[in-house]
Amino acid sequence: MQELTGTKEKIFDAAVDLFSKHGYNGASIRKIAYGAGIKESSIYNHFAGKEEILNCIFRYFQEGMQTQRAKEDDLAYELEFMAPRELFRLLFIRYLKNRNPRIDKIATIILAEQYTNPIARDFVQRYMLREPADYYEALLKTLAAKERIRGDINLRIAAEELNYGFLGIIFEIVHSVQEGRDGAAVMEKLSNHVDFVFERLEKPAR
Repeated sequence: MQELTGTKEKIFDAAVDLFSKHGYNGASIRKIAYGAGIKESSIYNHFAGKEEILNCIFRYFQEGMQTQRAKEDDLAYELEFMAPRELFRLLFIRYLKNRNPRIDKIATIILAEQYTNPIARDFVQRYMLREPADYYEALLKTLAAKERIRGDINLRIAAEELNYGFLGIIFEIVHSVQEGRDGAAVMEKLSNHVDFVFERLEKPAR
């Protein structure tokens, strides 16, 4: 992931905090500088302007998602021996355990900005919807090739179902943390979601 240290990190975090609370248009360079505890002119030593800060935030989120995603080669044992539904349950739980407040705030920014910012809209489509589904589909195809799950159904649809459900669960987890609620009920929903999809994937073909 891109390196954020010193003053640049302070600017980044101040912008993330302000954008998540007030939106991109509701946060000025002056407010970002105040939040970072620096002079307004100092921001331009690190960023060309507010739009570059936003693009940096998007890149950070993208890299964070990709870094947390285990490569298929690293899952060789799990793909061979772990029950398919347990493998996906494990992947989702690992992701949730590796979440951090910065990523949660950035997700809020991206989802809010997609309605007015074409870069954010493209980001949602590419990195929150399409790319994760591609990743899950590749794992499902590997499992089908190993005859661990059915290969006679549309695995793309199954991958998208897993991803859409997982995104909803992520948002529920973020809300429960923000509101100080116990996340146990959401984790149960995660488990039920994985079971529901894999009951169809693991059912023998007639």
